[in-house]
Amino acid sequence: MRSLFTARLRRFPAKILLCAIVAMASQLLLNTASGQSTSGSFTGIVRDPAGAAVPTCIVSLVNKGTSVKRDVVTGADGAYLFVNVDAGMYDLIFQAPGFQRSTVTDFELLARQSARVDTNLTIAAQTESVTVTAAVATIQTEVSNIAETKVGRELIDLPVAIASRAGGSTSPITTLITQPGVQTDATGNISVAGNKPAMLSMTLDGVSTSSAKTGAPIAELFPSFEGIAEIRVSEINNTAEFSGVSDITTISKSGSNAYHGSLFENWQNEFMNARDPFAKTLPKLVMNDYGASFGGPLSAPKLYHGRDKTFFFMDFEGLQLPRSTATTVSIPTAALKSGDLSVYLPKTVVKDPLGGTFAGNLIPLTRISDLY
Repeated sequence: MRSLFTARLRRFPAKILLCAIVAMASQLLLNTASGQSTSGSFTGIVRDPAGAAVPTCIVSLVNKGTSVKRDVVTGADGAYLFVNVDAGMYDLIFQAPGFQRSTVTDFELLARQSARVDTNLTIAAQTESVTVTAAVATIQTEVSNIAETKVGRELIDLPVAIASRAGGSTSPITTLITQPGVQTDATGNISVAGNKPAMLSMTLDGVSTSSAKTGAPIAELFPSFEGIAEIRVSEINNTAEFSGVSDITTISKSGSNAYHGSLFENWQNEFMNARDPFAKTLPKLVMNDYGASFGGPLSAPKLYHGRDKTFFFMDFEGLQLPRSTATTVSIPTAALKSGDLSVYLPKTVVKDPLGGTFAGNLIPLTRISDLY
C-alpha cells in the first residue's frame, strides 16, 4: 500500500506541472489574441420612469445575422456590460419584473466600437412590450479616440474603387484616402493624422498586414472589395490595445442565417478615353474586373443543417488588364547629328562656348566629341 501511494505521489506533481504549463500557454495565447481583438462592447444603464436604477433586469443581446444570444443581469446600479462582441447587427431586449418588456432593434455595432445603450423601462400595464428602433450614434462617449468607419457598401459605391482597379490592383487600400485625416506620402504609403507610415498599425481580422521590412501595410494582403464588411480608421488618442499611434482595422464579411451574395463585372476600354495630343492613336486598354461572393448557413441535405450554428462565406475577384502606353520620343536627324543646326535660324542662334557664335548655326565636326 505504501509503495503504491508513493508511486502515485511521484506522478501527481508532474501532472500538476503539465497542467500549469498548458494553462499558462493558453492564457498567453488568449492575451495575445485579445491584444489584436476586433470585437466591440455594449454598455448602459437601465432606469425606471422616475430615473432610479433597475437592478436584476435581464438584458439579452441577439445577433440578427447568426441568432446567437447572450444574457446578463444588471447590478445594483442598473448597469450592464457585454464584452468581446463581434461586429454586426443586434437587438437588445430588456426584461424586469413589474416592467414592460423593452426592445432596441437594428443596432449596428462596428469593429472595436464601445456602444452605450441606456433605456428607461415603463411600468407594466396593458401594453406588453415597447420596441425602439436604434438610431446611429453621432458621438461616441465611451472612448476618447477619433475614428471613422466605412462599411462594404460604401467601399463599392465610391468612385475611387474603380480608379483602384483601373490602376491594376484589386486592393481597396486606395479607398482609405477618402477618410478624413488619411493621406499618402511621396512613396505611396498610407499616413494617418500626419504621422509617419511606420507609426501606423494595420490589421485584417486581428492579424497584422504590415511589412516586416518597411513597417508599412502591404496593399495586396487586403481582401477583395466584395469580401470586406468594414474598414475602421482610428486616428488619435488610441488605447494601449493598438500597436501604433494610428490604426486601420479591416473586418472581412462572414456568413449568416440568410443566404446572401453578389455577382459583378466592371468593364472598360480605350474608346471613352481622351487621346494624348502628341500621339496619333489611342493606346490599347481592355479592363475586365469580375467576381462573385456567397455566404450563408453551412448545410448538407439530410445530413447537417447549420442554421444558428455553422456559417460560411467565400468571395472571388479576377482582374484582366491588357493595355499599352503611348510614348513620344524625339530622334535627331542626320543633319543635326553632323552639327547642322541651321533649321533653327533665325529664331535661335547657337552660341560658341569659347566665345561668339557659330556661323550659320553650323558646328564644325572637329568640335563634336565622339562620345556624343
